[in-house]
Amino acid sequence: MTQLAEADRPDPLTLAASAGSAADRLLPGLTVRVPAEDRAALERAAATFCDRFQPASLQRRALATAAPALLDRAGAEPLIRLLELAGDLGQRGRGGDATLVLTAVPRALRWLSDGDDLAVWLAVVADVAERAPESLAALAGETDHLLGRLGARGLAGFAGALIDLAAGREDLRQALFSFRDPRAETLLLREAADVPLARLEPRLKGLFTALWSVEPVIRPSPAGSAQTARRSSFDGRILFLPDAYRGVRGEASVTLMKVAALHIGAHLAHSGRPRPARALKPLQIALISLLEDARAEHLALDQYPGLNRLWLPFHTAPAEGGTAEALLARLARVLADPDHEDPDPFVQKGRAAFREARDSWDDPDVLRRIGSGLGNDLGQMRLQFNSKTYAVQPLYRDDNLGLWQFDLPDQEQGTPDEISISVRIEQRETQTEEPDRRRTEEGGDEVSPVRLTEADPEAAFPLCRLPEWDPVSHRHRPDWVQVMEHPPRLAPAAIIDRLLSERPDLLRRTSALIRQARAGQPVRLRRQAEGDRLDLEAALRARIDLAGGHAPDTRVYETRTLNSRDLSVLVLLDISESTKDTIDGSPVSVFSILREAAAHLAAAMAEAGDPFALSAFHSDGREDLRYHRIKRFGEAFDTRAKARLAGLRPGLSTRMGGALRMATRDIQPMATHRRLVLIITDGEPSDIDVSDPKHLVEDARKAVQEAAGAGIDVFCVGLDRTGDTYLSRIFGRQNVIQIDRVTALPDRLPKLYLRLTR
Repeated sequence: MTQLAEADRPDPLTLAASAGSAADRLLPGLTVRVPAEDRAALERAAATFCDRFQPASLQRRALATAAPALLDRAGAEPLIRLLELAGDLGQRGRGGDATLVLTAVPRALRWLSDGDDLAVWLAVVADVAERAPESLAALAGETDHLLGRLGARGLAGFAGALIDLAAGREDLRQALFSFRDPRAETLLLREAADVPLARLEPRLKGLFTALWSVEPVIRPSPAGSAQTARRSSFDGRILFLPDAYRGVRGEASVTLMKVAALHIGAHLAHSGRPRPARALKPLQIALISLLEDARAEHLALDQYPGLNRLWLPFHTAPAEGGTAEALLARLARVLADPDHEDPDPFVQKGRAAFREARDSWDDPDVLRRIGSGLGNDLGQMRLQFNSKTYAVQPLYRDDNLGLWQFDLPDQEQGTPDEISISVRIEQRETQTEEPDRRRTEEGGDEVSPVRLTEADPEAAFPLCRLPEWDPVSHRHRPDWVQVMEHPPRLAPAAIIDRLLSERPDLLRRTSALIRQARAGQPVRLRRQAEGDRLDLEAALRARIDLAGGHAPDTRVYETRTLNSRDLSVLVLLDISESTKDTIDGSPVSVFSILREAAAHLAAAMAEAGDPFALSAFHSDGREDLRYHRIKRFGEAFDTRAKARLAGLRPGLSTRMGGALRMATRDIQPMATHRRLVLIITDGEPSDIDVSDPKHLVEDARKAVQEAAGAGIDVFCVGLDRTGDTYLSRIFGRQNVIQIDRVTALPDRLPKLYLRLTR
């Protein structure tokens, strides 16, 4: 048979058109509304769809309903993408999923305003179909709920967060997408916040500091259960505020955040230290806390009467309802509003007792007695009180946990460090399921709970949770990274001493360079014979002397100088797996050079008397960011610190953003003119649970920006010859120096320090 020449072969689309094109058969009467430049793509997508689904199938019926509205609303491109997605699902044997997507389109169109939003929604659906196929049905079923709360772009961040949170577990993904896991509702609230907490934080800090003369640390509230309404909380000057309150949006959300912060400020100003909660029942704690809320607000109103205009509108509990929770809300209102009347005898008794005790409010036992008595009254009324579902009213008030010490004796004994140790031990024992797990690796006797030496290096406890920046949704994922504190591995301090003694010349040069640093608050020197500007006061005095016929003082200039060192530095070491690599085939590793450079710099800073800290980090997924404090601010670089430095072991991954946030927390309280974080790293941010390294690069960049917002400079020393692009992206080109030869680090680091501190 004679074959046709290539030029004589008819185009496949022409053949299809001559027999009735696939697009015309699939979308009768609609193809004429498709622009000519899009018809070829539409025909290919329609041909695949027709090949997978028969004319009478559910998929074709669903498409017949969705296609006209989709074409009218957004044009041809989203329709083509929908056909491609459905055809791809059909090709994989997932016709049921294709039906779910097609039937969800009319519901999605109720919430999506244009083609761009539709394109984002289809991309989210395609991503879930690829990465979490078992959850596609749940996503489609929640279309109205999710798009109504989040919109298309918010849905993109929410779906990605759920997939990442599940960390590859199919059962957990299903629980999250179907909202059986309460963390899904928590994430939904945060994504739905139209005024994110991060955007309000500077305003809240400024207002709080202006009124209470305390600069707070503001953090998103930890995830709570779906059954408990979320409230603000505090621990010392650390404020935990929800990213969003249910049912509150826009300017009302901003006002509520502000009012909640000011209420906590009243506690910090007037409530004093936390009180022991021992021997008190949950109902009594709730009542005493309610009374303390009212007392703190009344004392704050004595100082700032205008606060009542902010707090009072939230007290709306009606004078009705006989449950314990309703009576507590009614009591809170009458204590806050002297003009409100409530006929209930319990409420009237509580108000009278509170007012009569006004002159004794400074005595913490007074409110304790009143609250305990009121609790007994409710007990005699046989009213049930569920402390697990109870939410403090009104909405702006905190959960009162900051007012109490739980499971601690009335009289604290020991130093703050010892108390902290006891709390950590309690956490570890609570998490342990079997007593035998507290034995040493060698199978020895049980470890003493307050023994700091010879700690089990594998034992660890959660230190805190940190946010992480999501470059897709352009929002923080609150509480995303768990920082774990591992007991330090200790090695002989003689290892560090030997490193220092082997190169005394380097130590001398480093010390000399450190002493030359002059980083501090500029001091103005007036009445100078020379200078870069006039001293106006001296010049005026000289002019007066001249006018009076007197010889003037010619020292009419002023200059500025750095007479004192006013600098604090935190050196942060990346000790990930890549630092085990050896240099140019020698037995010397990158880590050994890194440790030697850190030792010389630390010894020189200690000799100069500069306040400094030394930390290291690596990670094993977002639930295990290991942050090692080798030397804290205020500690000496002594045998103990050297033993920690000698005991460091490299390994694992590099979750840099979280480590930078921890370093920012550590250095932020330092009251110096200049605060500097100096990070030394040999590789791009990465971790085992993140497939796209750009995600962690953007998170680290955001962490640097957050530090800059707190007045902290961050500078990077890069040991990766190919790292200029990503390091410049993270830190800025002016804040990165690349060292091509790792072996030159000990010599280059002191010179770099001098450059940064001038």
